[in-house]
Amino acid sequence: MTFEKSTVHGVTLFRAVAPEEGPIKLFVGGLHGDEGAHNAPILERLAQETVKAGEAIIVPSLVENSTYIGVLTDEYYQSEAGMRLLQLILEYNPSFYFELHAYGEQSYARLTDPERVKRIGVPQFVDMGDGVLIGSISPILRRKFAMHDFCMTIEIPKWRSEREEVKEQVLEILRIALKHTEREALMREYRVRYPEQVKKAEELFYKYYRHQLKPF
Repeated sequence: MTFEKSTVHGVTLFRAVAPEEGPIKLFVGGLHGDEGAHNAPILERLAQETVKAGEAIIVPSLVENSTYIGVLTDEYYQSEAGMRLLQLILEYNPSFYFELHAYGEQSYARLTDPERVKRIGVPQFVDMGDGVLIGSISPILRRKFAMHDFCMTIEIPKWRSEREEVKEQVLEILRIALKHTEREALMREYRVRYPEQVKKAEELFYKYYRHQLKPF
């Protein structure tokens, strides 16, 4: 099933509902600041894929050039952008959720800092290659999902976002997510494709959530 474009809750989204049963997946970019300029082109390309089972919703950019409020704070989810995001999650009730961000070159060390959990209370991101980072979503937002749901954050390097190899790196991660209907099958493919990176990401996740949740 191919994607159809529409406007819901003031945002442009692409939605595909396949005839075969499967999970609902939500992909969201541009959550704050100017990140949408870097996320939207990638997610719009993802919307050219075919969904074989379940339902997929792609929001290329939640907001455009908004005030930057960090998603690790309660303030974000009280803002217009945050409430819009919560509304989408409530309406579609996805069991697979991917959140795309974009970061400046000066932020790389801070995002991947092994001491990040001590410094701000959440684990560091893991570099999948070309500066594309993965990690868990905000603990505040994770509470909106069920324990067995799959939730991942992807950080895109702004200064490399126009490079085709970076776009393809992100798209590969997302395409794998788009095709699988079970979280364990999804994780198996991630482990095969990115063995060292995913092993590290899983270890960080388990350590943070004390084995109460499965990654991610």
